[in-house]
Amino acid sequence: MASPAKKTAPEATHSSLSKALSLMKVIAERGRNGMTLSAAAKRAEIHIATAHRLLVALVEEDFLNFDPYTKLYHLGLMPYEIVARAGTDLEFVSLRKKLRPYLERAQAEAGGIVSLSVVSRSEALCVDVVEGHSDIRLNTLTVGSRRPLGAGAASLALLAAQDAAEREATIAREAERYLKYGSLTADLVRTACEGLRSDGYVFNEAWIIPDIGALGIPLFSTAPGAVCAVSLTNTISRLSPDRRREIAVVLSRAAQAAGFKTMDIP
Repeated sequence: MASPAKKTAPEATHSSLSKALSLMKVIAERGRNGMTLSAAAKRAEIHIATAHRLLVALVEEDFLNFDPYTKLYHLGLMPYEIVARAGTDLEFVSLRKKLRPYLERAQAEAGGIVSLSVVSRSEALCVDVVEGHSDIRLNTLTVGSRRPLGAGAASLALLAAQDAAEREATIAREAERYLKYGSLTADLVRTACEGLRSDGYVFNEAWIIPDIGALGIPLFSTAPGAVCAVSLTNTISRLSPDRRREIAVVLSRAAQAAGFKTMDIP
């Protein structure tokens, strides 16, 4: 039988990790001014002995820096190193910040759950989710989620915005992966992409999650190809053909207000 200590180890580890992250956050907030042990412990609401132990570990791993003369803690090099390793994905932070207020207004007007996705490493990366007061709670797409292009409405919009040859190559490459997403198939993805040209948006008709649908629109700037895509998820009963068009118009207006171009919606 496992000892009590072994049983509680995972919980204790999680607790220590959460506390260490809290300490990093409060110290980062102080910027160049830094923070003393007692101030950081008080701000993070952590016992000073525990805070000291965690701060020592963070300093050893270069996440924090400790000045023995001023007794102040500052951010170390490692957080910046991690950010540097993120590469081009960092560009999505400013994109998310730019679009966030417009997506919040669109969600408040159209309901459902609004998501923002971009192409990253040949996949769709979700960089923002706006739920507002939506009563829809079944949503597997969270910030940081990655999906093959074509799996999900925003992902589908990004795929549909590609030129024909690139799109077909992507569908062929991801055909097997599609089968892991509900009833999705390469043929369904291929057909759904055609809706962008005729309707100005693409639609996922509950292929991935039963009774849950979503529509998506790609956003463009002056450069060729889509910059990102916005989707709105709701129950199929709230996504009738007429309602879909209304939602697409709401999303399109929000994108245009933020300075992006969208497809014409007839």
